[in-house]
Amino acid sequence: MTQTFINGKIFVGDNESHFVDSMIVEDGKVKQIGNNLSIEGEKIDLHGQTVLPGLVDCHTHPKYIADALHGVACTPPNVNSIKEMQEALRKSPAYGQGSDVWIEGWGFDETKLAEHRSPNRNDLDAVSTTQPIFIYRSDCHSSVGNSKALELAGIDKNTPDPVGGKIERFADGQPTGFMREVAASQLLIRAKSAQSYDNDVTNMVNSSDHYIREGIVAIGEMMGRMKPYPSLQLYQDAVKQGFAPKASIYYVFDELDPERGLQPSGNEKLRVAGIKVFMDGSISGETANNNDPYPSGKMGVSLTSVEKLQRAIEMARKNKLQLAVHAMGDKAIQTVIDVTKGMEPWLTSMPSVRIEHASLMNDQMFDAIANSKMNYALVTQPIFFFAEDESYRHYLSPAQFKLAYRINTMLNSNALLGLSSDAPCTPWAEPDSPFYSIYAAVTRKAANGDIVNLNEAITVPQAILGYTRDAARIGGFDDNGTLEPGKAADFVVLTTDIFTVPHEELKDVRVKETWMAGQRIMG
Repeated sequence: MTQTFINGKIFVGDNESHFVDSMIVEDGKVKQIGNNLSIEGEKIDLHGQTVLPGLVDCHTHPKYIADALHGVACTPPNVNSIKEMQEALRKSPAYGQGSDVWIEGWGFDETKLAEHRSPNRNDLDAVSTTQPIFIYRSDCHSSVGNSKALELAGIDKNTPDPVGGKIERFADGQPTGFMREVAASQLLIRAKSAQSYDNDVTNMVNSSDHYIREGIVAIGEMMGRMKPYPSLQLYQDAVKQGFAPKASIYYVFDELDPERGLQPSGNEKLRVAGIKVFMDGSISGETANNNDPYPSGKMGVSLTSVEKLQRAIEMARKNKLQLAVHAMGDKAIQTVIDVTKGMEPWLTSMPSVRIEHASLMNDQMFDAIANSKMNYALVTQPIFFFAEDESYRHYLSPAQFKLAYRINTMLNSNALLGLSSDAPCTPWAEPDSPFYSIYAAVTRKAANGDIVNLNEAITVPQAILGYTRDAARIGGFDDNGTLEPGKAADFVVLTTDIFTVPHEELKDVRVKETWMAGQRIMG
C-alpha cells in the first residue's frame, strides 16, 4: 500500500531544522520526503498540522505503568495527605473485590504529604485487612504494603533484610510495611505477580493504549526480571494479544545467572537489549550516593561495589549487550565513569554504557567523558526536577543543586543525550507525558514555579530530538527516531504546533493521531 501525506509541517528529525511538507509511505516504510511531492497511491491531507517521528521513551517501567493504570495515583494534586490516600484507595475499582485482588497505588512522596511521613501498614489496614494493598513510593525503589500483603509475601518479625534493601520495623521489631529500596520492594512485588500471571499480561495489553495516546511507539523496559517469570515471556504474550509499542528489555543484573549469562535476542519489535545495574537510590529518598551528606547527616547508599560493577561490565561485554547503570548521586556517577572511562567500547551501533538519570554531574565528570575511550549515553529525566523541586531544594546544598540535571551541558558533551520519563517513578499524575518533560527541559520551570538552573535550558527542537532521534539511537531502535527514507512510518500528529507555541504552553501539547507502519492506530 502506498500513501502520500501532503500539506503538513513534518519534522524529519535528522537535525534540528529539517522540515518538509510531504511524505510518501510504502508498505509501512518511509519511501520519500520532500516538498510538493507528486501523489502516489492514497492522498492524505495533513491540513498544515505538525508531524513528529514517533516518540521513544528509552527509560521507563512499562510493567509498573501497567500496574499503575489500574491502580490509584497517590500524587498531587489529588492526594496530599495519608487521609486523602486512604480515601482514594477506597475508591479503587479493586476495593471490595475479594481477598485475592490486590489494591494498588503509586506515586506517594512523604515530603509532599501533610503528615510528613510515609504511610505504614496500620494506615493501609484502615482501608482493608482482607485485601492485600501495595503502593509504590514516587521513586519506585521503595514501597509500602498492608498486613495482608506482608502475610502473602511471608514477611514477619523474623524475616531478614534482603541484600541491598531494608524492611523497616517498629520498635517491637514487627515490619512497618515500608520496604526500602528495590530489593525489599521485590519481596512484595513477587508475591503480587505470582498470584496471577494472566492478570499481569492483561494489564500490559491494556497499557498499550496509554502509550499510543502519548505518541510513544517504542519503550525501554528498565526493570527486566527473571522472577517470578522472565519479563521477555510477559512481553511476548502481551504482544500476541495486541501490545503495540516496540520494546527493549534490560534485565536487572542481580537476577541473572553468572554462569548462563544473557544473550541478546529478538527483533525490531521486541528484544533483549541490556543489563541494568543499580549504583544507588534516589535523591528524594535520601538514598542517592553523594559525596556530601544530606542535611539529616545521611550519606545515601551504595548498592553496587566496584567489583560487582566490573562483573556486570564483563557480562555485558561478553554477550554484546548494553550496560545501563542507575546512578543519581555524584559519588555514584563518578564511580561509573572511573571504572569504565579507560575501557574500549564493545558496541559500535549504540553506546556501550548508559548512565541512567545522571542527576548530579560536575565539570570534571564531563571532562572525563570527553577524554575517555568509552562511548556513553546520558539518559536523564526533566520530569524529576519538574515534580520534585521541593525535595531537591530540601535535600541538596546550593552547590549540589547547581549540578542538578545539566541537560544543556549533557547535550554539548561527548555523550549521547536521551530524554525519558522513568515513569511512574515520580510524584506527578502524568509521569510519562513527553510534553511535561519537554516543557521542563526548555523552560527549566518546576510545577511549583521555581526556576531550576536556567542556564541548562535547551531548545524545543533539541528536546524533541532527545525523545526521537537520540532516544532511538540509545535504545537500539534502528527503525525509528527519524522520518528519513527507509525508516518505519511511525509518527504522530500534534494538536498544535509545538515549534511555535509559547513555551508556557508546551506542557499542554497533546497527540492527536498516532501512526505505526503507515497505519493510524489512534485518533
